Parts: sequence; structure tokens; C-alpha cells
Amino acid sequence: MTTLAELWERTARKFPSNAAILSAGESLTYEDVNDRANRLARVLVERGAGPERLVGLALPRSAHMVIGVLAAAKAGAAFLPVDTTYPAERVSYIVEDAAPVLLCTTQDAGTALPGRLPAPRLALDGPQHLAALEAVPGTDLADDDRAGPLSPAHLAYVIYTSGSTGRPKGVAVTHTGLAGLAAAKVSAMRVEPDSRVLQFASPSFDAFLTELLAALTSGAALVVPPAGTLAAETLEAVLREHRISHAVLPPTAAMTVVPERLPDLRTLVVAGEACPPALVERWAPHVLLLNAYGPTEGTVCATMTGPLSPGDEVTIGRPLPGVSVHILDDELQPVPTGEIGELFIGGPALARGYLGRPATTAERFVANPFSAAGERMFRTGDLASWRSDGRILFHGRSDDQVKLRGFRIELGEVEAVLGRHPKVAQAVATLRTDHGSSPQLAAYVVPADGTAPTPAELREHMMRSLPDYMVPAVYALLGALPLSPNGKVDRAALPAPSLTPRPALRQPDTPAEKALCEIFSELFEGAEIGVESNFFELGGTSILAISFIQRAQEAGLEFSPRDVIENPTIEALAAVAAAKE
Repeated sequence: MTTLAELWERTARKFPSNAAILSAGESLTYEDVNDRANRLARVLVERGAGPERLVGLALPRSAHMVIGVLAAAKAGAAFLPVDTTYPAERVSYIVEDAAPVLLCTTQDAGTALPGRLPAPRLALDGPQHLAALEAVPGTDLADDDRAGPLSPAHLAYVIYTSGSTGRPKGVAVTHTGLAGLAAAKVSAMRVEPDSRVLQFASPSFDAFLTELLAALTSGAALVVPPAGTLAAETLEAVLREHRISHAVLPPTAAMTVVPERLPDLRTLVVAGEACPPALVERWAPHVLLLNAYGPTEGTVCATMTGPLSPGDEVTIGRPLPGVSVHILDDELQPVPTGEIGELFIGGPALARGYLGRPATTAERFVANPFSAAGERMFRTGDLASWRSDGRILFHGRSDDQVKLRGFRIELGEVEAVLGRHPKVAQAVATLRTDHGSSPQLAAYVVPADGTAPTPAELREHMMRSLPDYMVPAVYALLGALPLSPNGKVDRAALPAPSLTPRPALRQPDTPAEKALCEIFSELFEGAEIGVESNFFELGGTSILAISFIQRAQEAGLEFSPRDVIENPTIEALAAVAAAKE
């Protein structure tokens, strides 16, 4: 076993002149990146970074982010991604809970952070920091330069995932699984030193590690596009213009682009949510297509398929080398081939647990009765079955956790935030496909006595606490929640969210309203459109929002994804456009 810093330095010595990072029109060689990461690592050490300490990286997708990860590893510390697009309440909670020794950001990204955070900031593009970098050597750090020697048992990173109690929880991952993950991905994806790997994932999503390791342990180039959502025409343009040869995408994003238009793409890994057979039919004739599976608690990936072919039954493949998989019944006994049970994973790649949460860690990381004493296995909450050939079929969740566009969402966290609204007596969230072809998060609310919260009120309340992907798209008010015989909420009996009928839709008056009505009519064919029409109630998703934004740009109207979420009606969007003129 080895550490992230050692994996990187081994590659940098072997391919010093190869392009390592392509970003913002700049090409940085492995030698360039190593020099920058070494200098930053020395500054981080001076600021208190070291083994078992966290360095926050409040940075968008950028070369700064990649170099920050490598610098933290070289300093012996663990990196903590902090998404600056998250609501201030969530950012504050993560930083307070994780307690990093400092928070690396940039002058621009720092403006999106809450004003008061319990960690000193370091602006990576600030003049004082740039002067400090010039004053330290760019050579690799030795143990004497750090607070102590590197060890694979030390923390490598902490990533916060949705928590069922209403608060996100930090998954604390060591270096022990990184070398195995890197070797498995490079081999299966067939990454070569001349490859170009797309950096697609948000740094707050652990697929980010797959992209970094696949590129930066093989001598390949990591292509880092500007921050922002990548889907549809935007994603296709990045893949084509940067001649991307290897990409890791959630199935939802992969289905928004056309493989025939991407002659340079050689390998596509889909991960983060169930892979539909239609995706295999669409992509397998054109690329090496792999399906990967794994929770954050298992160092990104636990199982992966070989190359998929049209007509194949879609599985999640076999365990990666060094990973053990058990499919067990309620008594923790192995189920026979073909029968469904809960999927457990074991091996050295298991995370240490949840940061500062020993009870939750003990609940999910349990003793492994199938291996040596003292070893653990992680109960994923996923349902699976063995095929006779040793491949694994995925059958969904056994609890209230869902996957939406690759993001893991604990419905309990969504419900807990909904329940904090003063007009909400009870709340349930679920994933539905009633409006539009893509799954949407729906909220069912029993109002407090004498109140009637509007969808706009509830959406605004949710956006103050949750990232965009966790904010329900549609809201339904109920007199009471349906219950099963055992007294629990009967989710299967929840009605399709009905949209509030409008006696007459007001027609557009301004040029902006008229242009937006035309765009809505194109996106939601057959729907009656007026200025009160709501993007999400019509079936809009964050993926469809990208198409909307692009069409609006063609009409001379500029919007961000956040604009659409905060102002989902045509009337409100037209006002936003007017304010930007």
C-alpha cells in the first residue's frame, strides 16, 4: 500500500514532460504541477497542515483544486472539498463539523463563502500567498519537512454525504484503497500516457478521485473545464473540443450527448446511479463501455463490469481486486445465487468511518464474520443478487436513500429540513417520474393547522439549507399522509403530485416573457404555457435546465442554474433578465 502523494510522485518522475493538467487554455506538465504542489504543500505545513489534519479546499473545478489535493497529500494532510455553490448554512455546518486547519480558496470563489467561518482562509491567487510560494523550494517534501512521515493509514480525504438525521455526515477515507483503485481503473479503462481524461465530477463527489487517479497515475492528461454544470450541448462541446478520450459520467449526463459526434472518446465509465439498458444500446457500439458501482464508504468503487455489449443484461460487474462482496439476508447469512439480499463490502479500501460519529460508524461498519478477526464490512443498504457467472445484479435500495443524477440523497435529510418550516406539520420526500421523463424529487406536506404553504415558500426554505440537487422540484399538500398497516408512511400510496389548476394563464407582455414562453413551449411540448408557468412543475430537471439556459442565451437572455431554481416561473425569470440588462 502507498499514499496519494507517493502515487503521484512516482508518475511525475516517470513522465515529467507529459501534459498533466489542461485547463483554462493552460497546459501544465507533470513537472510543472509537481513544482506547484510542492510549494503549496510547504506553505500548508507552515500553516499547520499535517497527518490527521484537514485542509479545506473551497474551490470550483479548476487546476487550483487538483493542485490543492496533491499539495494536501504531500503535506501529509487530508483534503476536505467545500462546494462554494452550496447554501451558506450547509457550508458553515461542514466547516464547523470538520474543523480544517485552514480553508484554501481564491479571491473570486471566496466571495461566495459565508462571512464567518471557523477556519483561517488562504487565497491561492492572493499576492501575499504568491510571494510566499516564490520563497520556498519546489522540490518533493521529505519526512523532515512535514509534521511526520506519510502512512497509508492516515486520512486522505473527508467527503460529506447526505445524512438521514437532517445533517450531512463526513466519510473519513484513508489512503489504503487508493493504489488498488488507481490500478483497477487504469487497467479496465485502458488509460495510456497519451490519453485525455475529463474532470467532470464535482470535487464534493468522490468520482472526482477516479478521474484524478486514472489520469495522474498513468501519465495521461486531466482536462479540467471551467466550473459549471456539464450536460447536453455543453458537455458534448467539451468532449469534442478537448478531444477527450476517457470519461466517467452518471448515466443521466451520458444520455444527453450523442456518441456519434465524439470520435475521440474511447472509454466511457458510467457510475453513480443505475445504468439503463437503453444507455448500453446507445453507447456500447461506439466506445469501451463500463458500469461501475461503489459507495463513498468503500473508496469510490467496489465493483465494475468488463466491456458491455448491446443486449447484455446490465450488472454492476464483479468486485475489484482486494474488495470482498457479500450478499446477505436479515440474519447476515449468504443468500443463494439468484436471491436478493443486502450488499456488504469488505477489504482494505473501507473508509475509517464517519467523522466524529462513532455510533453511526458502529451501526454501518460491522464485524465481518467471513474474514479474520477484527476486520469489518460496510452495510451499503443496497439490494443485490449473484448471477451464476459471479456477476452482481443491482436491485435498488433497502432504505430511504435514493440516487438522483449521480448524487446520493437521504430522503430523511430532505424531510428533516422540510419539517423545520413553521407551516409544515409532517413531510415526506420521494423520487417520482410523474412529470417529465426524468426522475424528480417530490415533497408531500401536511400543513400545520390553519396554514397553506405555497410551493414557492417551501422551495425558498429548502434552498437556504440544501444544495440544488436535494431541493424538491414539485410540492403537494395533503390532509394526511397515507399509512401502512404497521403505522409507517406508505410511500407506494402517495398520489401523483397534482399541479394547482389555474383558471386562465396570463399571456406574455414583454419581449423577454414572449421569448421565454416560446422556449418553454419547445421544452414542454403539449403543455399550456403562460407567464405563471413553473419550470419544475412542468417537469423540468437540472439537466433540462442546461438546455433551457442555452436556448435563452440564443435569445439574448442570460441565466445561471441558480437563477432557474430561485425563479422558476417565466414571470420571475423575465424579471431576472431585466435586472441584468
